[in-house]
Amino acid sequence: MLRLSLFALLISPNVYSKDLQFEKLWNQIQTNSNAINGAEESVKATATNLQRQNRHWYPTVYLQGQSYISNDPGANLFGLMSMRKIEQIDFSPSKINEPGSNQFTKGAIGVNLPLYEGGMKSSIAKASQFQLEAKKFEYEKTRTEFYSEVAQNYFSLYVLKNQKNELIKVSNHIDSILSRYQIGSKSNPVGYSGLLGLKSLKNRLKAFQDENSAKLIAYESGINELSGNKEALVFLENKKLSDLLNEYLSLLDVGYKESAKVKTFYANAQSASEIIGAEKSRNLPRVGVFAESYAFNGKRDTATAFSTGIYLNWNLFSGNDLNASDEAMHNYNAATYYAKAIAEKEKIEFSANQTMEATLKTSLVTLDESQKLLDEQMNVANNLFKNGMINALQLVEVLSRRVDLINSKTDVELKLVETKAKSLNLSNELPQILK
Repeated sequence: MLRLSLFALLISPNVYSKDLQFEKLWNQIQTNSNAINGAEESVKATATNLQRQNRHWYPTVYLQGQSYISNDPGANLFGLMSMRKIEQIDFSPSKINEPGSNQFTKGAIGVNLPLYEGGMKSSIAKASQFQLEAKKFEYEKTRTEFYSEVAQNYFSLYVLKNQKNELIKVSNHIDSILSRYQIGSKSNPVGYSGLLGLKSLKNRLKAFQDENSAKLIAYESGINELSGNKEALVFLENKKLSDLLNEYLSLLDVGYKESAKVKTFYANAQSASEIIGAEKSRNLPRVGVFAESYAFNGKRDTATAFSTGIYLNWNLFSGNDLNASDEAMHNYNAATYYAKAIAEKEKIEFSANQTMEATLKTSLVTLDESQKLLDEQMNVANNLFKNGMINALQLVEVLSRRVDLINSKTDVELKLVETKAKSLNLSNELPQILK
């Protein structure tokens, strides 16, 4: 199924306009990522908690029921009173002291409506609102971190595959020369030296190819683990790295913006500020109204009654509540300082990354120009070698410079991918193309 999808992708008329393979990979990772799914569930849980906290002004309605047998004198006397069936004989000392065991059943329904709670639950509801914002930012941070990691691995693979192809070209060229090279006798020092140079360069190339293969395996294994895709990744041909990076690893705004990580800390700080008010309310009264109606049943009869009124609860002193608001204030200050510190650090890193990115782009332009000149030089050197105007050792020198250029360009491109991925990770949004 994957091969059919890739074949359809390759014959699409828009095959060079967008790297749909990467978008498909990112969608797989978003679906399979435990971290992203966990962050999303955390947002939903916090949103549900906010709904609950916003209903703090709703009345509490309750239903109670109990059935019991008791020989307790007080319980029996008050049970008779609740049935409204007290008789004169019930007040005799012997009857009161030895009521026997009697069964009673009581059912009640009631309502409690807080009118004033010192602002505690209102403050907690506001704190929950900021907690929800923090969770949303945390979700975006998780997505951005995963996206940056996946994009870095994917486009690093793209760079390494290009390096692999270029190294194969040089290796094949050396094999072609060696298969036709007949001046390798030790009696001809110049020719033999050229043969040794070609073989040495061949071994050097083999080491570079082995290193390239190890990196390819590491990057591809990481992507497969994240995406759950065990098939080999396929890359579009004839696509410039610069175009891919502009599409998938470029920021919407060049300047620094506070990242989702920083906004998470600020939202948590705002939530902590609301807790200050909640803690101060511990020293304030609570006022509410209540009502309860019940039915009471015993061996003599069943009766009903009700109670309704207003209540006041006020903790005049509690050792545990002392300095609670001070603690909340310190927590708020700490959260604010942490947010500012992270923002300052990110801004410095972002600025350094932008400078590095500009430097790497300039280096790539220089390397591309050098590659064009070296390609031309290689064509000339090959013709001169075929015509016997230069020896193999001189050709080896040109080929060595080509290999060095391939590796230098690969190193710069890998560093550019890493730098752009880091800048994106420090930003607040994914590229517009994936919105």
